[in-house]
Amino acid sequence: MPARNLEEVYDFFQNEPIEIDKFDDLYVNADKGRGGKPSYNRLKQRLVSKPDGSLKMLFAGFRGCGKSTELVRLQRAIEKDFVILNFSVLKSLDILNISYTELFIATMERLFDFVKKEQIEIDPLFLTNIKNWLNTREIEEIVQRHLGADIQSGIKGEVTIPFLAGFFAKFTAAAKSSSSIKETLKTTVEPKISEFILNCNLLIDEIKSKLPDIGKKGLIIIIEDLDKVDVERGEDIFYIHSTQLTQLGCHCIFTFPIALLYHNRFKTIKNNYDEAFVLPMIKVSEKSGEPCNEGIRIMMDIIKQRMDPPLFENRVIPNQMIRYSGGCLWDLFRMIKDAADEALDFERAVINSEDYDAAYRSLKAEYEFTIAENKEKDITVEDY
Repeated sequence: MPARNLEEVYDFFQNEPIEIDKFDDLYVNADKGRGGKPSYNRLKQRLVSKPDGSLKMLFAGFRGCGKSTELVRLQRAIEKDFVILNFSVLKSLDILNISYTELFIATMERLFDFVKKEQIEIDPLFLTNIKNWLNTREIEEIVQRHLGADIQSGIKGEVTIPFLAGFFAKFTAAAKSSSSIKETLKTTVEPKISEFILNCNLLIDEIKSKLPDIGKKGLIIIIEDLDKVDVERGEDIFYIHSTQLTQLGCHCIFTFPIALLYHNRFKTIKNNYDEAFVLPMIKVSEKSGEPCNEGIRIMMDIIKQRMDPPLFENRVIPNQMIRYSGGCLWDLFRMIKDAADEALDFERAVINSEDYDAAYRSLKAEYEFTIAENKEKDITVEDY
């Protein structure tokens, strides 16, 4: 049920992917508004055509285009046949200071958590190998300095799946919250990353061998929000350490920084992965400047799924918001939330043109703050 009053609007227009349990109520298929680009269909086809494969795929798109929501759509479409382990580095790790080794730590956490929940039987030999790895000098140093006495004492006992799930959960949390552990990882784990990757792949093989027992055909790891790292860090992860990142023994989808699409090394990066898909914005204007009616209609449908149209004073207001959003859902949602708040501040029950204008000016000012005058070409911020 969409928002029935302005007080409810804020909750319906959060800049977050649609939750799986709310997907049927809120999702609007925007394929036709994206210029007919079949990136979603092709991505899905690559996975289902070889469920037991190990494709490494990049998934890019401008901020606010709906990447996370499309990944939820993909997950819903194929979850009958696949185990899908989806996690966000923005929530799990320090996105501003992330290293490629931390991606393997967080991946191991998700793998062991899945094994624990599904109570999958793991080969005792694998557990022995993991115990030996935990008792290496490098891991002992990390445990002593960053993970605490309870983990240290646990390693000395019998290594079980619940313990390993807890170990990697604490390892991931430490990597997110402690700046000192990053240097330790660089000096202790990175030189022996091949051993870490080997253990990760052995666990993936264990899981994949048991998938028929739970009615599944393949395993997919989706790592989200890597598109939010800066260019330098993105280059380090996707270019310098692409060899390590592509060694995981199952299908993997990595969200990818849009800026790297225009990097002089992108062709090399692309060659190191199996596929690179780009999700286009919803098109609201033609190159001529004329409105793109199909894209506008889709964005209007997205609004209607989340709030009652009578909450706007007239139909012109949401149309203006859509045109000035440029097809960016984040900006559209931001304007709607700000306009609703503005209306509530003045005790109005509907959004009028003054509320829209205030929301638009606020969004415009935010963009202006990020743009400098180009004195060399005599271009003003307003001209931009």
